[in-house]
Amino acid sequence: MKMLPRSLTGRLMAATMLAVIAATIAAVLVMSAFIWPSSPDAVLRAELADEVEHIEKGLRIDPDGNVRVFLKPETANTYDAMPKDAAYLLIDAGKRTVAHSPDGPALQALMAMPPSARIMPVKSGGADIRLQVTQETIAHEGSRYTVRVARSDRLVTTLNDYAGELYLRAGAITVLLALATFALVVYLTVNRMVRPLRQASQAAASVGPRNLGTRLRSEGLPSEVVPMIEAFNAALARLENGFRVQQEFLASAAHELKTPLALLQAEIELGGAANKALLLRDTALMARQVHQLLHLAEVSEGHNYSFAPLGIRAVVDDAVDYLARLAEQRQVAVAVDVEGAPDGTVDGDAAAVFVLVKNLLENAIHHSPPGSAVRVIIDAAGFSVQDQGAGIAENHRAQLFKRFWRGNPKDGEGAGLGLSICMEICLAHGWSIRLDPAPNRTGARFLVRTGKDGDRA
Repeated sequence: MKMLPRSLTGRLMAATMLAVIAATIAAVLVMSAFIWPSSPDAVLRAELADEVEHIEKGLRIDPDGNVRVFLKPETANTYDAMPKDAAYLLIDAGKRTVAHSPDGPALQALMAMPPSARIMPVKSGGADIRLQVTQETIAHEGSRYTVRVARSDRLVTTLNDYAGELYLRAGAITVLLALATFALVVYLTVNRMVRPLRQASQAAASVGPRNLGTRLRSEGLPSEVVPMIEAFNAALARLENGFRVQQEFLASAAHELKTPLALLQAEIELGGAANKALLLRDTALMARQVHQLLHLAEVSEGHNYSFAPLGIRAVVDDAVDYLARLAEQRQVAVAVDVEGAPDGTVDGDAAAVFVLVKNLLENAIHHSPPGSAVRVIIDAAGFSVQDQGAGIAENHRAQLFKRFWRGNPKDGEGAGLGLSICMEICLAHGWSIRLDPAPNRTGARFLVRTGKDGDRA
């Protein structure tokens, strides 16, 4: 793997060239098997059979009954140029020679050879030339003819070797030219193919806090890369949304703290006329807002969580004990019920889940009238918190989990962050939280589903 080029273009080029080279080697091997049969005798027999076929195809009879043989120029030139090594005879049914190759030692030997002979030596300058002969019977326009063809071993071997070298030379040049052309075409094609990817990379490199709305275009990209681009765009959208939420959060936090700070400053400037109770109320409100701001900042960061198995019932009991004094002051009872047979164990951050339960219980206690009860139900799917207050108006339900939103802005006790904190905790755990919108229900009921057995009421 370390030998592969790092660039996509290089890897595609390398893979393509290796495939072409492998295909070329296979083609050369196949071609070699056809060019060079297993033995010289096999080459000679194949050559003789081809010559018989050529003579049969070139056989013509004119209107006067004369027989003539028209051969291809390259075949006729062989008989003219090499009378010692090649010859043929065409004999009719009456044993008469009706056509033959140009006169020469090979033709004379062929005429003198008995019909059954297949090999005959011919003298040539003190050396013997070995002729091999084949004889076939053919039919043409109702007449039968005997074709006898002779070829020397040296002629066939020389021509075959020359043809093989010629084929290999031509094949090598063709392969080199084909590889060069193919490499150029592949290089240009791959460059054109990855050009949109380079453009997408440049666009991704330019993304910053001031242009989070930038999105990468997937037009022209390979289909295998499109999912990655779409995933990156989705990540940018989430990042843009998170950045926008943080900016809105900072603006809202500054706005929420501005009023109590202004009141404190006015009270301090009044000097002796300062109202101690009012100062304490304002400082308590700011302390609550700052405390919830810190909670929201903590629960919004995933690295602040430490997950471990915990029991929902134990966390609920701790939150109930923690808010016992508030419930007593508001004259509200808190009842905890367990339905079914839940195992009571989930993976979660104990401190964060405690804040989740506490915020829901605290809201329910504040919105329940004196003498009423808040009911917590734990089941296999999670838990729910229900109060007996006036409920939540339908036009307010979409704003419930929005930061700094309060149903009654004149109520200065809350900061409007409690349910936002609950939402962040549930998102970090992979849980869900929602208002149960069932009609004809007294008060509000919030459902927290831990995802173990589905989202059921």
